Amino acid sequence: MFKFLKGVVGGSGTGLKDLPYNIGDPYPSAWGSWTHFRGTSKDDGSPVSVFSLSGSNAQDGHLAAGRNGVKRLRTVRHPNILSFLHSNEAETIDGSASKVTIYIVTEPVMPLSEKIKELGLEGTQRDEYYAWGLHQVAKAVSFLNNDCKLVHGNVCLASVVVTPTLDWKLHAFDVLSEFDGSSEASSGQMLQYAWLIGSQYKPMELVKSDWAAIRKSPAWAIDSWGLASTFSKISTPPTIRQNASVGPHSNT
Repeated sequence: MFKFLKGVVGGSGTGLKDLPYNIGDPYPSAWGSWTHFRGTSKDDGSPVSVFSLSGSNAQDGHLAAGRNGVKRLRTVRHPNILSFLHSNEAETIDGSASKVTIYIVTEPVMPLSEKIKELGLEGTQRDEYYAWGLHQVAKAVSFLNNDCKLVHGNVCLASVVVTPTLDWKLHAFDVLSEFDGSSEASSGQMLQYAWLIGSQYKPMELVKSDWAAIRKSPAWAIDSWGLASTFSKISTPPTIRQNASVGPHSNT
């Protein structure tokens, strides 16, 4: 089973030496348990980003969600979604202990939180840049919800990265799930990995694991909450009520 999963992730499974990219210094932040590194291609030195996620065994819940994220990022393409380049899964053994690490290589990007600090924008310039960036993320969310019938489930500050041309892109697809309100089997990954999502980005239905109410809500409800929470995080608008609901009778 483990060999099969390595094939799904897309690497040879023989180790980091097979990764055709150099891994440089890490950024101070990344989504979840992932680490985000600067990197370069071994072929031509072009810049890339390398994301890594490690676990103590192949059945680790973080790794299982990470494999879902790799598969989804590889297959879902959109101008406002992070561009996938390569992936690999490696197992290293140190004495009796083993460690499994998933690597994803993408176009070069920086965490949004770090880019905001670097730019130091203020006033109208800041507001216009935030509005433009959030519009780009909203287009990615709309594509997932409306065109692909998928729910990201994890839209937050850490799931947004910025390209060298200052475009905002959505990533962190570990919880990404199909959404079909008429099917109890829908939202499988979101149900299974909801514990990975920060509580401040969860609507009350997700906090309560009220899957019946979630299935009755539109596909965009959960991601709209995450998008609004992200806006709140970076722009400090009026506080979003903690008891707000994504259900059909919500007033917020």
